[in-house]
Amino acid sequence: MCRLLIIDKSCFQKTSLHNKTFQGWLEFAKNYHVVLPYALCVECLISDSADGSRPYKDPLLLLNNLDALIKAGANVGHSSADLFRMEKESLTAADSVVDEESTLKVKEGMINLDKNFISSEAEICRTTFEPLINLLYEFATTFFKNVEKKNLCAEFREDRQATDIERFKKWLHVADEMKDTLIQHMFSEKISSTIQDDWYTWQMARLWWVWVIDWACTRNYSGSSFENGDISNDLYDMEYIAYLSRADGILTQDKQLIIPLATVAFPDKDVFNSLDEVPDSYLCHWN
Repeated sequence: MCRLLIIDKSCFQKTSLHNKTFQGWLEFAKNYHVVLPYALCVECLISDSADGSRPYKDPLLLLNNLDALIKAGANVGHSSADLFRMEKESLTAADSVVDEESTLKVKEGMINLDKNFISSEAEICRTTFEPLINLLYEFATTFFKNVEKKNLCAEFREDRQATDIERFKKWLHVADEMKDTLIQHMFSEKISSTIQDDWYTWQMARLWWVWVIDWACTRNYSGSSFENGDISNDLYDMEYIAYLSRADGILTQDKQLIIPLATVAFPDKDVFNSLDEVPDSYLCHWN
């Protein structure tokens, strides 16, 4: 079976303006089992080119290139909401993140790249993700207040001096140790007793809590001015990482969150910075 490789925004966006480089990506999509996460599709859709001053963020350009990659052979991924629903209904772990139905629709030319459509869909995506962003922010602020209440601020300031790898490894251990409590807190009683370690739902939830703890740690270190920061990019980044629970590797250049967190959350998976780093073992022999 072909090994599944994830592409995130940090790699995709930086190649979109260079035709020669992007041709290499199209060839790559033909020869490798590539999945484009739902989060990537959303981030392309809501991307802001700042009135043309940042052409590499033009949503029309990004979506056209996304469309080309899919028609060349790449697959569209399920949204995390879909995967949560699938596991809730079947009470079993989702086998794959690949959305075969959506992939087929795009390959048949059913994607709409009209500017008005893009604008309206972007607003829908923002509205859809807003409750989750607010929920994570609420969890983070509540957690931080508990840290203050328990007089753990000094310890958190020391943790902030550690490397990203060291901190994330510690937070993952905390999340895994608190699994039952976290699941009961985040999900309904009916499903919380059923969720297992191999569920995508749990993999996503444990990444959320790593972010929550690290946000509280950074908030403690940086002061109140940190409170109003935009957390949406981090939320999307964690969706890329969660896909590694059903994939073999990820292509990313994001050193701030994706690379260190993916490395500790899924130590047996591959993290690549460029197409050139992907070994032949990922090649698919379709014929």
